[in-house]
Amino acid sequence: MADNMLAPRILLCLCCLVTTGFSELVKNPSFEVDADSDGVPDGWTHGAGHYGRWQEKVKKQLGKGMLVEGPAASGKRSIRISVPKNNEGKNWNQGWEGMSYRQTVPTKPFTTYTMSMKVLNKDAEALGDYAFLYAMAGEHRQSEAFATIRFEEKPTGKWLEKSLVFQTGRHSHYTVLSIETRWNIGTLYIDDVRLEETGTLELGPWDQPVSMNRLLPVKHKFDRPDTAGVVKRFTAHHAASEKRYRGNGAWESRGTLSGKPGGEKQPPDLRATYQRVEGYLGAYAHTGRKIYLQRATEGAEHLTRVQQENGIIGDAYYSSGQAGVALIHTWQKTGNRKFLDPVKRVVGHFNKVEPSWNYNYNMMLTEAALAWARSTDNFESVSARLKTEMLQSTLREQRPWGGWAGHNSRIGYHCANMSALCQLHETLPKQKPFDDKRANLRRHVIAALNRMIREQVPAGGFPFNHGQPGTARQNSGIVPALIHVHETFGFEQARQLLYGQMTYLGTDACGKYYWLPRNRNHLEMSLLHSEGLYLEWARKHPG
Repeated sequence: MADNMLAPRILLCLCCLVTTGFSELVKNPSFEVDADSDGVPDGWTHGAGHYGRWQEKVKKQLGKGMLVEGPAASGKRSIRISVPKNNEGKNWNQGWEGMSYRQTVPTKPFTTYTMSMKVLNKDAEALGDYAFLYAMAGEHRQSEAFATIRFEEKPTGKWLEKSLVFQTGRHSHYTVLSIETRWNIGTLYIDDVRLEETGTLELGPWDQPVSMNRLLPVKHKFDRPDTAGVVKRFTAHHAASEKRYRGNGAWESRGTLSGKPGGEKQPPDLRATYQRVEGYLGAYAHTGRKIYLQRATEGAEHLTRVQQENGIIGDAYYSSGQAGVALIHTWQKTGNRKFLDPVKRVVGHFNKVEPSWNYNYNMMLTEAALAWARSTDNFESVSARLKTEMLQSTLREQRPWGGWAGHNSRIGYHCANMSALCQLHETLPKQKPFDDKRANLRRHVIAALNRMIREQVPAGGFPFNHGQPGTARQNSGIVPALIHVHETFGFEQARQLLYGQMTYLGTDACGKYYWLPRNRNHLEMSLLHSEGLYLEWARKHPG
């Protein structure tokens, strides 16, 4: 392994929530008290994480967290987190979840805090160089902001202290501290977790405010990608995709839960369908290859078959929204109303469902509802819902640096928010009473695009995590969002960013994260999606 892959990753994640908290700050910060002798320090919880449903498949391979007597940075006790090194192969499940300790502490809105912890690395090492990406603020309901401590030092035999200064969000009244490891094997110890109302907040270069009225100049220039080259790449990805095709509009992952040949295969993923539907539609518009239209319509038919009576397709927000958009596009390309009517049921769900704490979930569903309203000239059917948190939280919570906090700062979710704002701008009636609303949406999109201009890496891609250029990789939300911005506002910067992203997709770097067997399908469907949409855009905008 390369040196940067040998270090353990441990993250302390802060998620600022909207409610009232407890009467004091961190309880039992050194883990000395366990009054009921249950092995969990008082004041802390210990449990499975976000992907617990998959953990059961490889439970024997997962690590454990325990309260132990020594070594300790102070007192007699510490938390030991370990993942066995004697597994059969280093698979993606190792150390993924299930080793988290959490505590809720009271904090004040828009207040500066310093958090710190001490870590002793006995012999831990990372499984992959993107392990740190999986500190998910979105696990905590009503999350508004998060900050992370990355620990990736090699074993020294000494306790090392890590700290950072952060500011709580504008509506935060308490903060969830979560200590967890991701994608590491071996053993490390944690002690003395503290949170103090002190410190001087220093904004990094990517946290500086951006204009909402004027676009920044692009930092990197890229030539228009060779369309023939994109067609060639799409053709190759299609050939690989055919090996995964089940024949009923669904595609399976040939990766396994264990990451080893012969293990139980991953089940079909709706994302593998609706992303391919849009990609194949775009490629068909450019090439005229009938197999692409066939696969798109088969996928769209599958989406209609799995739709529930209440309108939900897959889950209540994410998949319902993205599947709805894919079905709208299928109807537009084929003229077959059987792909339009299911979206009306998605809109019915949109008008009833409680808005999610997660802005991008709301916006994915909102974009589908708006696409239907625009296509059927029926804005009034969704307008009332836009006055609720379904939309308003996204407008209200955009940060001065152009993005959104916490989970929504990730580039794919950022792009989902931006794309939905473009859809709303296009859907609003072309009448004077709506002029101010359209002007305001334009300002929000400019700020969001400025964030992307500032963060684009020299190779053309975009960091997965805000402020972390080393996390650049392919994400299926980038290309459609940039296309949407360009077609809505005609911004030259959006076109330049699009050229950069498409150039990046022709490099091996775009798939660096997807080294795990189960993730190859994700990369494949993501590239088909991006390349297909680009080919359609390139046909509309030649030269």
